[in-house]
Amino acid sequence: MRKPVLELSKISVAFKDKKVLNELDFTAYAGEIIGVVAPNGTGKTTLFNVIANYLKPNSGEILFEGKYSYRSEKDAVSIYKKLVSFPDQSDLFNELSGVDHLKLYGNMWKGTTNHIQEIIDYLNMNSYVRKKVGTYSLGMRQRLCFAMMAAADTPIMLMDEVMNGLDITNVKLISERLIQMKKEHKLIFVASHLLENLDLYADRVIYFKNGQIKYQRLNDDQNEIYIKVALSKDQYHLLLKENSLPTNHLYIAEELLCIPLNGMPLHQQHQWIDKLLHFNDKQLTIGQLGTVENYKKYYFELL
Repeated sequence: MRKPVLELSKISVAFKDKKVLNELDFTAYAGEIIGVVAPNGTGKTTLFNVIANYLKPNSGEILFEGKYSYRSEKDAVSIYKKLVSFPDQSDLFNELSGVDHLKLYGNMWKGTTNHIQEIIDYLNMNSYVRKKVGTYSLGMRQRLCFAMMAAADTPIMLMDEVMNGLDITNVKLISERLIQMKKEHKLIFVASHLLENLDLYADRVIYFKNGQIKYQRLNDDQNEIYIKVALSKDQYHLLLKENSLPTNHLYIAEELLCIPLNGMPLHQQHQWIDKLLHFNDKQLTIGQLGTVENYKKYYFELL
């Protein structure tokens, strides 16, 4: 049985009259990447700040490895050695080089810099990493911030918008590195607006709403399989008029019809595919709901 690395119990945070986190309970384990998605202002950054002890909750408790909490100064020091947060670009020192930043993080958390050149090579940073950070582009600075996390090499990592400003090549590089980190039994939280990218590496994705986890999607083979087809509102209402749709069908964001296939006889599956191809033969797929589709399902009214 896996032991929890992080346990949040009844965590509440309020700013004036607005409750951002509302008695939140959550458990996380080593060797998993947890995607965190929600519209701006709904608690993602607040959650990270509470976990990192940048913000004290109004109530509730955080427990690390079943024994450490921020209530004890000695415990807090032990937690800080195990946890690193994604640095903000404004926290970088323009007069220092990228290598200086990596050495700083390597020495502070891992206690060595022997692994830094491998990180530089992997992220293709050799051409600029020894120059002053003040000369870097936004994408170079973002890559450096991720490299600093890798240099710290802690068991727990909080990454808020790690892919911001990166091109496709670097998004792919960092995604593959995250998968490698997961194999090293790290617990990694990733808040990102690149929703499709989360499907590549996240073991589960949590969706925030009203200070609680509204939904949690596990990235496994047990999720419901759907016929998915793009339909306009007029097409959807015409289909409703002419057919008896399954009661558990979904019509997401007034643009995507999803008919569940689990438990449906094969001949009925074929019938539905034929009917839906008549409405839209170019945008019909079969599969699970991805992060993007679930996002539209839970936050359509906020889009």
